[in-house]
Amino acid sequence: MGLEELRKHGYNVGLTATEYSLKLIDELASNVPKADDYKELRQLYENIVNKLFSERPTSAQASNMLRDIGLIILKGIKENIDVKKTKKDIVNALDSWKKKVIKECEEAALIASRRLIDGDVILTHSRSLCVLKALEYAKKEGKKLSVYVTESRPGMEGLVTAEKIAKLGFNVKLIVDSAVRFFMKDVDKVLLGAEAVAVNGATVSKVGSSLISLIASEARVRVFVIAPITKFNIETLFGELVKLPEGDWRRLMSVEVYASMPENYRARVPLFDVTPPSYIDGIATEKGFFAPQALPVIMKEVYGSWPPKLVSIEEILNALRGEQL
Repeated sequence: MGLEELRKHGYNVGLTATEYSLKLIDELASNVPKADDYKELRQLYENIVNKLFSERPTSAQASNMLRDIGLIILKGIKENIDVKKTKKDIVNALDSWKKKVIKECEEAALIASRRLIDGDVILTHSRSLCVLKALEYAKKEGKKLSVYVTESRPGMEGLVTAEKIAKLGFNVKLIVDSAVRFFMKDVDKVLLGAEAVAVNGATVSKVGSSLISLIASEARVRVFVIAPITKFNIETLFGELVKLPEGDWRRLMSVEVYASMPENYRARVPLFDVTPPSYIDGIATEKGFFAPQALPVIMKEVYGSWPPKLVSIEEILNALRGEQL
């Protein structure tokens, strides 16, 4: 089946959470130097925030990055710092964020790889750079693994994941999403990436992850999530719910296929879901491997207090809009 034929059946691979964060970082880094004054800088920031909220409101990592950048802009305006100095500070901060995103994914993946035992049968879902890195580390350690990969609709990112894992030299079996319960009896561990982690340990991942975790819990198979701390969503501490976006029919089929459907046909395409902490056995971070219930301890160590004293992006935006330029 060729690529065009695959697209007719929903092959439409999106960016991973890590890739999306890096994309926004690069976009900001290329546009910040072009801003002539604080007014343009503020508008650029508001535009990129609106883009995040419309495209990927689930991305905690990108939100945490934009919180830091917004505070730099707000400080520059309030303290009347030369805009050239502020732009330089932003570019330096973005460079640090880019290095941090890559480094912490690798460190969390290394910690996760140590939970994999020679001979394990792994099941993974969708596409995650951190999961692929964990399997890469396991290969370097000489572990022999077998891996089940779901197709991961919508998007069918599992096709890409299966190909990459096969190139590592592992035995790979690609399965349809609906067959997870059938194959779970053969699985030793489930390994998932994360879009965001709430402060109670609930995890936002590609849609289907919660069902896989439920089935794993039923079968007494351990579920491990790989999530650098930059993917922890602090707003959930204050009752803010993680918004779960939906895609449109283009995520499922081509224009030709859609045109052939009945007139009253409507497609709903959820992209992410939430896995309760009770279905997760451990979260691998760059700080170590923790049970979901231990997250407040980690957050206190990272932010210096519990609850952490952080402002939301909305508060930053409101403050920026209130400043007279």
